[in-house]
Amino acid sequence: MIKARVPASVRAVPDDAGRLVLLDSATGRWFVLNRSGAAFYEELRSAADVDKAVDALLARYPAVPADRIRRDADELVSALVARGLVELPDAEGRHAAGVLMAVPADEVPAGRRWRLTAPFAFLLALLLLRLPFRTSAAVVARLKRTKPEASAADALSALSAARRASRWYPGRVACVEISLTAVLTAAFLGLRIDWCFGFAVDPYSFHAWIEVDGEPVTHPADEPIPPTYRRVFRA
Repeated sequence: MIKARVPASVRAVPDDAGRLVLLDSATGRWFVLNRSGAAFYEELRSAADVDKAVDALLARYPAVPADRIRRDADELVSALVARGLVELPDAEGRHAAGVLMAVPADEVPAGRRWRLTAPFAFLLALLLLRLPFRTSAAVVARLKRTKPEASAADALSALSAARRASRWYPGRVACVEISLTAVLTAAFLGLRIDWCFGFAVDPYSFHAWIEVDGEPVTHPADEPIPPTYRRVFRA
């Protein structure tokens, strides 16, 4: 049994497509859960227990393998806890700790070679973003061509180094600059990371992120990609 509670600051409203739109009124950040995620979150809010919410999903989707539901539920709980949308009062307990194993630390260390390379990648990213997007995407595709794909750990190191390199810049730095810097950092070190763009609805928002082997790689402070954002472009 894993006790869980939804903070009072979280407002949850279903949309017409069966998704659940969440607003954390304490931070002003929006999130969107797909239908299955919405069903789980509603059960979690009602039962105040992770195991009971999982059991409800197992009964609701009998055609889906139980292992898959449990795995997806663990990942979703980890993401919800990391973003303050669910609290586990007994997080010190053995079972709760197992659920939280997928939540990385707030600060992700990056090796020396990543830290030294990222500032140059950041400067190039700023220059590329002054060009037409088609040109920037073509340069990215050319730089990473024939390179072996990075591991998720390498991609996270690139992302952490990119965030670190951007801190000194006095101008605006957002997801586009940081994700491109991470892609370029990896390319300079002989690895391939994909540069992705997508959108979320209710309300509409747009985001850029990185992926390896088709899987998003995000910093702990960032919003989750699935189910929040739908990818529409990858360079």
